[in-house]
Amino acid sequence: MPFHCALSAPEAQDRRTCADVEIEDPDDYEYLAMTASGLLAEAGYRFSIGGFGTEEWDFDVAYDMSALLEQLPEARDGLRRGVECEIDLYSQGVERGITFVPSGSAVELRCVSRTSWVPDPDTELHERAAVEAMFDKLARDVAAGLRSVCPEIAGLSPFRDWR
Repeated sequence: MPFHCALSAPEAQDRRTCADVEIEDPDDYEYLAMTASGLLAEAGYRFSIGGFGTEEWDFDVAYDMSALLEQLPEARDGLRRGVECEIDLYSQGVERGITFVPSGSAVELRCVSRTSWVPDPDTELHERAAVEAMFDKLARDVAAGLRSVCPEIAGLSPFRDWR
């Protein structure tokens, strides 16, 4: 299975707001990404990611997805500009990195594992537009989920721009 990632909304969702969540630092994106991921997890959202020979990497939303979310703006920007970029999925037990090497309309994805898991293959070739679209959809889905579970965070940058 080629590299893929997506956020899925729960079938039934508590439409509560997060008025009880205190936003400590609205300018710290890493903090916001972790907070947003936790809120989406509490609301029942699921995150699917896999590739490099493994269909599903068994990521949780609250912590594992937040590592990707923290780096999503730079990855999207790098792909758009056609420059090499990397996502370090540093969560304990996951511990792998993906390097994106754009070349014209294609992008080569290289996966390196820092655990006993071995990517097979360790390199995949994708259409750059398809990877950009996948990351754009992930950003939109995160923004939509946050609008539903925590409008206060959804209104902050960059989430409000992802709609």
